[in-house]
Amino acid sequence: MKAKKIKDKCLITISISFLLISTGLQLNTMLQKEVPYEISYEYVNIKDMAQAKVTNKVEKSPVQEPVIIPLTALLLNNNQEEQEKDKGELQEVELEENPNHQEEPIQEEQQPEEIFLPPQVWYLPTEMGRVTQKTCYGHTALDITSPRAQGETIFPVANGIISGIYKDGAGALIITILHDIDEKKYTSQYVHLSRYAKDLYVGKPVTINDALGQMGTTGVSTGVHLHLSVMDCALFDPNDPNCSNLNYFFNYSNRRVNEGYFGLESMITVPEEWNSR
Repeated sequence: MKAKKIKDKCLITISISFLLISTGLQLNTMLQKEVPYEISYEYVNIKDMAQAKVTNKVEKSPVQEPVIIPLTALLLNNNQEEQEKDKGELQEVELEENPNHQEEPIQEEQQPEEIFLPPQVWYLPTEMGRVTQKTCYGHTALDITSPRAQGETIFPVANGIISGIYKDGAGALIITILHDIDEKKYTSQYVHLSRYAKDLYVGKPVTINDALGQMGTTGVSTGVHLHLSVMDCALFDPNDPNCSNLNYFFNYSNRRVNEGYFGLESMITVPEEWNSR
């Protein structure tokens, strides 16, 4: 029994010794423990220096959570900074004049040119008409008929003065008008009228709207129509050697047709048929 008690005491003593040793070792380790660190590298590039690595011990700092700033606060702050900048005094800056600079002349806006059309001078002799024969050698006039026959009124082809009211040898009723246009004399002749308009006389001024008479078939005629001749001379004018009488007038008319002059057709476009002047 005594030996057993001694053995137990030895075991207890050994156990306590191991415990003390272990505790001492742990304390020593804790005392000698260093603050953890990490190595970072900085690279320096200089033209006249070699590349070198520099190591520093950097203590680890506890990670800080990011500070969240509201967007409205940022906007308000920026607006305040801009307002403060705008409050600064404005400084006048004088611009240097360039001696070589030349001011360009201000060009006035050009207004479109107005186009003035000359007034119409020549007109058709009837409101309704149809050409049955054109001007040619031997027939130096237009023959014009109308569906209204003798009901068709005859008008001057241009403003002028009545130069003749007469009948030919076959009894055709005829009126001639002298026109002075651009200082040039013309004669228009209206043949085969059925009757004259009232109050006509030689020397009376007439316009394109004054009636001369009605379409007819008097004289040598094959039907109701108007025989219209327009020549560039003054019929019955003794000072005009080409048209001082009817014979000269007819001869001059044939000569002018041979030269390419076709009376009213040389003045305006005469359609084959029309319903208005």
